[in-house]
Amino acid sequence: MGEQFTDVSVDKSVKVIDKWIESSDGVEIYTRTWKAVSDNPIATVVFLHGFGEHITRYDHVFDKFGRKDIEVYAYDQRGFGETAVKNKNQGQTGGWNVIKKDITEALKSQRREGIPQFLMGHSMGGGLALRYACEGDERHNTAGYVITSPWLRLSPKNSPIAMDIGLFFLPTISLFAPNQTINANLDPKYISRDPVQVKKYSEDPLIHGTISLHSLSDIITGGKLVLEKEYINMTSPIYLAQGSADMITDINASKQFIQSIKSSNSMFREWEGRYHEMHNDFGNREVIQSYVQWILEQVNTAS
Repeated sequence: MGEQFTDVSVDKSVKVIDKWIESSDGVEIYTRTWKAVSDNPIATVVFLHGFGEHITRYDHVFDKFGRKDIEVYAYDQRGFGETAVKNKNQGQTGGWNVIKKDITEALKSQRREGIPQFLMGHSMGGGLALRYACEGDERHNTAGYVITSPWLRLSPKNSPIAMDIGLFFLPTISLFAPNQTINANLDPKYISRDPVQVKKYSEDPLIHGTISLHSLSDIITGGKLVLEKEYINMTSPIYLAQGSADMITDINASKQFIQSIKSSNSMFREWEGRYHEMHNDFGNREVIQSYVQWILEQVNTAS
């Protein structure tokens, strides 16, 4: 019958807590926490979502983490999801320095004495997590990184020449009109091979492709910096995973990164045939389980 998408029903024993918090600069941010089933987590994870999306799309993913006593904390980043709706700032991330501060505040707020903490990110969030691993204030207190389909470079399979030219001039243009927004919608058919998941993505009212020129420029610049050898000083454990058929972000950029870093505990897994959102693609159960298993291995090694 082949691979199937597994829509894992949320275990009632995994408590989910939604909460609005206020950032240090007064912005209200929507958060969700998937608690460990025992209330005594063996690890905690801070998660950064991808471009245009939001954290409530991950219930079926982090439910599996909670069942293994891994507590996950995530937030709708500035410009996206419920945070964008409440603050009326769609597509306005504030730029890298603001993003970095938000990540630092999230890590500090969720840190528990004696419990290893991991940073995880998907797509845009994966690229941000990797940049944070290179220069973030709390990087040395982070036990490891789980990175999926990171936006370090857009896939050449779906990147027209006109877009490449536009991105080349973007840093200059963004200096003159930083808050100008553009529509950079992802083509839903490239997120998953499962038509049901594509339909859900297309009809999700919280998903959008709006982004400011300044925000987009920072994301692209960050990806380039992460891929520069002199910039890569990451030594923490990392698991980087991407589908071989990803047509949104460039898998070769991921390979370039993993081959360049200094970490002696790095793992790259190329999932054959998977699209960009492997957690929403056929065969997602084993992909999600691999994230959980890697974290458990790091915890066991450290204990």
